[in-house]
Amino acid sequence: MQYEGYSYVYARVRGKHPIYLCTDPDFIEVGEATVAAFPYPRKAAMAGDDQNLREVFALQFDEFNQRFAQRPGCYKLFFGHFGVAGARVSNGQPLVGRCVEYPFDPLRSLKAQYMGLSHVHFRQQLAPRIWYAGSLSRCDYSEIEDKGYNLVTLDTPELCPDASDLEVEFRVSPTRRMVEVHAVYENGQLQLPNNLDLLTLKDSRVKVVVTAPNGPDHLLSREQQENLREKLLAACPAELKVKIEHNAEVQAEPAPIAAARSAEEKLRAYWVMKGSPPADRQERLLTKLAEVEQEVLSSQES
Repeated sequence: MQYEGYSYVYARVRGKHPIYLCTDPDFIEVGEATVAAFPYPRKAAMAGDDQNLREVFALQFDEFNQRFAQRPGCYKLFFGHFGVAGARVSNGQPLVGRCVEYPFDPLRSLKAQYMGLSHVHFRQQLAPRIWYAGSLSRCDYSEIEDKGYNLVTLDTPELCPDASDLEVEFRVSPTRRMVEVHAVYENGQLQLPNNLDLLTLKDSRVKVVVTAPNGPDHLLSREQQENLREKLLAACPAELKVKIEHNAEVQAEPAPIAAARSAEEKLRAYWVMKGSPPADRQERLLTKLAEVEQEVLSSQES
């Protein structure tokens, strides 16, 4: 487990098969199988020297190999939660500087028939016996690949040089798509991408990022935002988020609400920015505002 505080939930789980929690490197025997486990490093270890962390990693794998050798008739598995130098994330970039990265050589020298790694969400094969199965569901809008798990079959406890003892079948899990849509607000008009097919948004988790010029004169009104939401909700997404970003390179103009002097002017400036309520409601609000101002002035005079 990456965070020990979460372990108590799994400690209470009861099922057909036992659940093992490893907060330290461990060696588990389950029937005819032996499983070496290496969890995510503790914070104290991560704060130490990187060279020492890698040395401890290599020594631990030497110990795993010794214990595998003592059980020649058992199936040999390894599961670990950590980053490996050379692994890639969903956008295709290498896993550099994102987490603690262990060297690949100790992992390659491990005498396990299947090595299943977690922590990286992108499914990939690092070597004939070494896999990141990836996450079961999408956790980020860059994760457009299929999600699922590896079904592993071992035909014999013997570690065959050609890996013929191992069969790995990828099974897709049902998970929602995550779609990020980029729109532009310019000259008072909201423009969605021309190639956007609303049918692709059905049952998806959708995030719309609207880019607008900086300054109070380029704010989307409440009506425009609601129209955008209604148009996208008609496609029946499972989730919809709208984020408005302003161009940082454009110098911001002083907002009318900041330049307004009286409370009434500030309220009217706010309505211009966010959208005005119906006329009858405006009058009620202004009347109430005048009453509050009068009460404040009276209390100050007394």
